[in-house]
Amino acid sequence: MNQSLSIMLMGGLIRVLQGFAAAAPTLLVGLLIASIMRYYLADKGMRRLFGGDSLRSLPQSWLVGMLLPVCSIGVLPILREMRRAGVKPGAMSAFALSAPLFNPLSLLYGLTLSRPMVIILFAFGSLVIVTALGLFWDAMAKFREPTKNTLLLAGGSCAIAVGKGEPETRDHLISLRRLAATFVHIARELTGVSLGTTVLALSGLAILAAVLPYGAMQHSVERDDWFAPLTMLEVAIPVYATPMLAMSQLGMMFQHANSPGAAFTLLILGTGMNLATPVWFGKHYGFKATTLWMVSLVVIVLGISYAINRPLVPPGVEPAGHTHAFDIYANPISVYHHFDMRTLRDLVVKDLDISVVVSLAVLGVIGLIGIGLRLLKIDEAWLMKTAKANAFASSLTSDEAKNRKGLDVVVPPGVIGATMLAGLVALSVVACFAYYPSPKECLDEISMARAECLSAANSGQIDHALFWLPVWEDWSRRLEVGTFIRSGQIRPYQRMQGYLIRKKLENLEHELEHDPFESDETKRVVRDILSTNSRWVRSFRPSE
Repeated sequence: MNQSLSIMLMGGLIRVLQGFAAAAPTLLVGLLIASIMRYYLADKGMRRLFGGDSLRSLPQSWLVGMLLPVCSIGVLPILREMRRAGVKPGAMSAFALSAPLFNPLSLLYGLTLSRPMVIILFAFGSLVIVTALGLFWDAMAKFREPTKNTLLLAGGSCAIAVGKGEPETRDHLISLRRLAATFVHIARELTGVSLGTTVLALSGLAILAAVLPYGAMQHSVERDDWFAPLTMLEVAIPVYATPMLAMSQLGMMFQHANSPGAAFTLLILGTGMNLATPVWFGKHYGFKATTLWMVSLVVIVLGISYAINRPLVPPGVEPAGHTHAFDIYANPISVYHHFDMRTLRDLVVKDLDISVVVSLAVLGVIGLIGIGLRLLKIDEAWLMKTAKANAFASSLTSDEAKNRKGLDVVVPPGVIGATMLAGLVALSVVACFAYYPSPKECLDEISMARAECLSAANSGQIDHALFWLPVWEDWSRRLEVGTFIRSGQIRPYQRMQGYLIRKKLENLEHELEHDPFESDETKRVVRDILSTNSRWVRSFRPSE
């Protein structure tokens, strides 16, 4: 099926805008974490955080990456700070691939999508991959620079001895001026290198929209297709996906009995990296070494994908023969769509939640400030130059520095690093309980989504019903996770009823998309859903 040039351009633009909106929250988090590392952990603290030169650097970088709520775009500003601080290339590789894959929110969500052991095995598989590739990077670095004793870091004036990691003494911003420097760094990064890498990363979505026509992936990567992991490989390399999107797609793949190997390939290559990731490594470590790294990554991922492809097939689930899991990567425009601003608005804006809208607004404000700072040439050097001696900028090791007063306090980087890690864990716990509310609150939200969806379906309001249907399904997932983190278990009966209600919601989606619309058949499916819904809801309500 060929696409016209107008469909390719319009579809590519929509996918890029959708991708940027999805990346906004994690990009904002990545910029914040990078600035905190730069000005509060300092070089030595960053190297300690990622394991230094010890053998634990690779698994420690993997673990730190699993705790940070960033995507493959949000991880790039952090990588730049890691390189500036002299973190080992192997640790950077491990962190770059692991940080976008899992975080506490997506991991809990993933446990409701398929057998928990599958997600645990996927996480273990990611550890194997990042360890192997990290060892490869470190070996390449030793082979290329066997006699080099120092590494000149980009973006800084200090020289760091490889393996020792002691920066030369220099002035540091502290107190309120350091806080200002953190914001200045975020604003300048957003309007500088980070903007360019974000555009490069999202360009993969435009390429896929131009290559894959509307609905082209609905019959791909079936369980019995031997080439399924290879097919997914072609899509996963240019793709950009957030951790939550990847988890939802994994759930749909297991629900439709698609290839588990293809699911693993999508998770590692589609979520763990984007087009900007190999370009960044190639720019700083050589494109020859990066090509070898990419080839090794593809070989390892495909090897694991084919090894798990048959053993992880869900028992008792028959292949559906089609799936909507990958519609997000194909062109969103078909020949039946109208080309106008309403179509653009509906496809881009309709799925935005409050977190995305707030993140986009914050990024917009910071971006405008960043442009102003660049025009005024305000950066860290300007803040250092304009600081008063022994007031807001001084040598942290100087014996001549005056005693600090009030807010002008020097806090050791180790204390800041430990506080940041403890705060990160605490924030993750709070975020999990906030994103996955109590069963009562989830059931209230489900009640509203159910009423909107089914009443619209009965009255033939197809678009309205299709809008509320995924909302209902999403809250059904949150219901299970919210129950699990509060009670410590999900009973098999609850899990089965959840599976049945989502299966019947899928049947309703198919009926609503049927052309022509069949009112009687749709009402029959609605009645079937209501009978299952009553059992499902009762299983989660507390007994009187």
